[in-house]
Amino acid sequence: MSRVVDLALPFDPSNPRVHWERLRRIEVDGWEIIRVTFDTYAGTHMDAPSHQVPNAPTLDAMDLSKCMGPAFVCDLRHIPANQDIEAADFAPWAEQIGPGARVIYRTDWTERVGASGYRDAFPCPSVACAAWLAARGIALLGMDTPSVGPVYRTPTDVIAVHTPLLNASVIVEELCNLRAIEAETFHLVALPLRLTGRDGSPTRAVAVLD
Repeated sequence: MSRVVDLALPFDPSNPRVHWERLRRIEVDGWEIIRVTFDTYAGTHMDAPSHQVPNAPTLDAMDLSKCMGPAFVCDLRHIPANQDIEAADFAPWAEQIGPGARVIYRTDWTERVGASGYRDAFPCPSVACAAWLAARGIALLGMDTPSVGPVYRTPTDVIAVHTPLLNASVIVEELCNLRAIEAETFHLVALPLRLTGRDGSPTRAVAVLD
């Protein structure tokens, strides 16, 4: 029997980017309805190419086959805060990082969700590393940090990391619970909402383990 590991952060008002408003109450109306307000990068989320690349495909035009299939985790917990991830850090998995690969890297940073400085100093790929991953033809890059780019630096720095990856692959940010994956490979499912013409979406991501 397969085991399913939830890789998505809780989606509730503990995240300041998510708001709930009760519209109907079961004890009054006979049913519950909640209005949920959020931005497209609240919680575990997917970036569409149009997030930062002008005239690039929007979320609903993305190839969903990239979002489902075999994946593996690269353990990069040894990389300290404020240090870039380089291509050499992926050397143990270099033979697996090729066309169509779904690559997830683990830092355990999302275990700090809600803590002061959560969006500061997390390790992320250098521009050269991002270009190297994109050139390898990967289908998807996922990570357990707030972003693949250094949002604590300048917008130019953030865009420079995103651009080669958005032109080549799917990006899934703010995954969690990667420590629960105890297999060399697993089946990843990471599906966004079908937000027509949009730039990104909260995403429910799971690992299916045999």
